[in-house]
Amino acid sequence: MANNERAVSDGHFLDGTRYGAAKVKKFSTSRYGIIGSAFLDSTLIQDLKNLVPGKRVLDIGCGAGNWCVTAAQYGAKSVDGFDIQPEMVELAKQATSHLDMVHIQVGDAADIPFDGDSFDVVLSFFVTCNLPPNGFTKHFQELHRVLVPGGKALLLIPTDWSHSKLYTKIEADPSTVKREIAQILSTVPKYPTTSQVTETFRNTDDILVTCFAVDDKGEIFNVTNTSQLSHGQPIWRKTEVMTFPNFFYSEQSTIDQFVTNGLHIEKTDNNFTEERRITYNKSNPAIPLSIDYVKHPTALVYHVSKPL
Repeated sequence: MANNERAVSDGHFLDGTRYGAAKVKKFSTSRYGIIGSAFLDSTLIQDLKNLVPGKRVLDIGCGAGNWCVTAAQYGAKSVDGFDIQPEMVELAKQATSHLDMVHIQVGDAADIPFDGDSFDVVLSFFVTCNLPPNGFTKHFQELHRVLVPGGKALLLIPTDWSHSKLYTKIEADPSTVKREIAQILSTVPKYPTTSQVTETFRNTDDILVTCFAVDDKGEIFNVTNTSQLSHGQPIWRKTEVMTFPNFFYSEQSTIDQFVTNGLHIEKTDNNFTEERRITYNKSNPAIPLSIDYVKHPTALVYHVSKPL
């Protein structure tokens, strides 16, 4: 147990992950970096446009408040948002200070600070991957509890590919990047902290998305197959935005929680299309996207409802 405590002592906590003040500010500059810009934002915005008019909306893990603002702009009756990280809450309060119908507070996704049957629409965007195992289970229970019968929820969930595949810049040679990663990992101490992992990969510009974890001996490794990970295992994600702590959950574990908690999956959106990739790349972005993002999408949007 002592080794596990060392492994999760920086960034991973019993009630969720912490990015730290500097990373919170960096994360807040865009919704989800190039992935969000290319594949997610426009679809999620349209989803909110269709779902929230006249509705009571809850944004779980609201981050810097971007989606709270969007929900308010599209006519929500009220918007409540909360996040476990106080630094995020402060940014969200600043972003929504001009919106009287929006209320922001510190809160836990596994212990939602609202009564049951309180919301018509609930948002949970990249929240589950920030929760430890007990919190992961409770999150779905709580989501069901606060939704009104017939209420809708949108959940943005990492795919298994996002844990097991290396995404690089379009001009980079993946084999070369893999060798670079192996060389870098050989310098990382056993049971590294988030700060140590972040510092180690600070100057690796060719990596856009990859995942790291620690084995039973405390050695850090680059994940290449989800079979290398256990349910709720602490991990680190390296993206083009930053390196940050997460927990691993398979796509199937998410589906199992929907079923267990009586939430009906209406549809699952894979927004990672070739048309979107081409459109994004034609806009002359600083980092064009490779076909990997279409063949192996990094996220899925689940549309679920609470039966009447």
